Amino acid sequence: MGEISKPDTNPIVPALLNFFLIGGVGYLMMGQQKKGIISIVATLLLSCVGVGFIVPIITAYDAYLLGQKLQSGQSIGEMENGLEFLNAVFK
Repeated sequence: MGEISKPDTNPIVPALLNFFLIGGVGYLMMGQQKKGIISIVATLLLSCVGVGFIVPIITAYDAYLLGQKLQSGQSIGEMENGLEFLNAVFK
């Protein structure tokens, strides 16, 4: 897996994209394509059963944490998570 390094990332932008657009667009912006696609599919599928609103909330916070890490000059992995419990979902 590759490492993503974008020190000019504003953590609020990917968080807002994940929250207001289909959950996962912020991940795509940060370079986490696979994770973004999984999040978008999860949002659409869970919307069919009435709980799709949960994904954008969780992914917005996760994207904010990862954005902070990028802004501080650290790199993130393609499937890295800011929230520990997401490791069970994305790995």
